[in-house]
Amino acid sequence: MALEGKLSDFNLAEILQLISSQQKSGFLNLDATRKMVFIFDKGQLISTRDRRTDARDPLESFLRAYGFFTAEQWKHVEFVSHNSSLDLTEILVSENLFDEEELQRVLRSLAQVMATSGMKLRRGSYHFNTTKGTPPGVRHRITMDVQGLLMESARRLDEEQLLQDALPSQSLTFTQGDKVIDEAALSPVGKYIMSLALAGLPLGKIIRQGKVESFVVRSLIRVWCEEGFLNRDQLQEIIDDEEDGGKASRKLKLDLGLRRMPLVLLTVVIIAGLGWLRWSVPPIIDTAASDSLRESQLRSEVRTAATLYRYKEGTWPASLDLLVREGKLAEGTLVTVGALGWEYKLEKKKDRFRLGV
Repeated sequence: MALEGKLSDFNLAEILQLISSQQKSGFLNLDATRKMVFIFDKGQLISTRDRRTDARDPLESFLRAYGFFTAEQWKHVEFVSHNSSLDLTEILVSENLFDEEELQRVLRSLAQVMATSGMKLRRGSYHFNTTKGTPPGVRHRITMDVQGLLMESARRLDEEQLLQDALPSQSLTFTQGDKVIDEAALSPVGKYIMSLALAGLPLGKIIRQGKVESFVVRSLIRVWCEEGFLNRDQLQEIIDDEEDGGKASRKLKLDLGLRRMPLVLLTVVIIAGLGWLRWSVPPIIDTAASDSLRESQLRSEVRTAATLYRYKEGTWPASLDLLVREGKLAEGTLVTVGALGWEYKLEKKKDRFRLGV
């Protein structure tokens, strides 16, 4: 069966249902805002990775997007990849980064994310190439029923607006709620996400470090907030203030704009008269602003890593070297901190640390 056309005429859900009902084997390629592949064996989805192409492995993109490994671990994976013919899945298992069960979970999560994203597409094209028997070249096969895959994707699409309403910004942070959750009732993923939330990380960072897809992270946090285990912090107050004072703020900006019109016109005349200077005077680059921004970023990285360590161990780390060894701080950050002459000092009596010259 050769099947091809436009997604505006035949969407992904319809295509997958057709392949499943006819129990076809082969490669379904989507060419839209992003390229996707779904590989089938007798109507069952067995992979979303076509390693016959030079395109970036979607598994690698998934793992990097959700913070599965440290920079040092990725360097090691890249070294093994360049010096062997092993597939990424084989490297992850052979180097003890994943066991078989966890790898299967991740591959199934990847397939679910891709199916959900694909169901949103209305522009682009598709092409299904059939194969006789099992499609060749599949590494670490999964087996997923198409109907279950589509039902879960439909549920996620239906709940997306609920998640957006409950968690409107990735800058949201969280604090301990009135209730304390029983950690014994949480899965390892749930425990890890809760630790990131209680460590004060914003939602965006929790997602990027959560080691699970964004939908799962946001669903867990939404439920915890609704059940009183977490409280939303900081940003909600800003949102409320802006909503309360929005009209007054817009009126003030309008009044100021009208009053400044003569000044703006005068400025334009002056700039036009001195325009020749732009050709004779070299531009002045303000490096102070960029330096300040980078230093602020460094402090934020160290503070986040130290807070995560404190939440897990109950004490602040004895040194930044310890954070690097624990995989919570990038080695490059430590090198930059040293180059700036900064020192990490614990103040045990005040239960805090200082970072500076």
